[in-house]
Amino acid sequence: MDTLLEYGLFAVFLALILTPFGLPIPEDVSLLAGGALARLGHATYPQVLVVGFTGVIGGDVIAWTFGRRVGLHPRGWIARLVGRDDIERIERFYRRYGSWTIVIARQFPGMRLPAFFFAGASGVPLRRFLLFDCSAALVTVGVFPALGYTFADDLSQVLQVMDNFRFWGTLVLTVVVAFVAFRVGRRLYRRRQRRRLDPDAEHTGENTGSLSEHTGGRG
Repeated sequence: MDTLLEYGLFAVFLALILTPFGLPIPEDVSLLAGGALARLGHATYPQVLVVGFTGVIGGDVIAWTFGRRVGLHPRGWIARLVGRDDIERIERFYRRYGSWTIVIARQFPGMRLPAFFFAGASGVPLRRFLLFDCSAALVTVGVFPALGYTFADDLSQVLQVMDNFRFWGTLVLTVVVAFVAFRVGRRLYRRRQRRRLDPDAEHTGENTGSLSEHTGGRG
């Protein structure tokens, strides 16, 4: 917080752009600092809103673009990691619930990069992505700068409430990550099991093919 207040709106913008990629400054803290800067006279409130909204959406679009470039090719490295069946499930999920996933992920630190990456990779159009991402960002960009402006003299109270919210958000994210890790581990285990059985499976397939040809020849 002190660094953002010291270097002004440029630091706020840079922090917002880098937040989806793991910068240890939560988005809400950056927006809060922007509101405090306006209250302290280092920027105007409209400038804070413009910088905040641009930084928030800019970081999200970078994550979406990265996913779009990588994609979910059946033979790509993501497919090799999680399996082709899970790739198909991810694509079906985003076709059905992609819009709500974008809106919900926008509110939880740590969920934005994977959610927006897979939105781009699964083929969510940029216009649709921007529609829902911008709608969700209007909430955060509207609320947190206002809190920073109102409580600029005592930001510790607001930060305490935000820390509590972040704790529960992190807990939810941990559960989700554990579930994904379980799925990936199970996929890798099943793949090893199938590799061990491949020789028998190939042998069975060859016998079946020979039997079919023999039967067909009799006919």
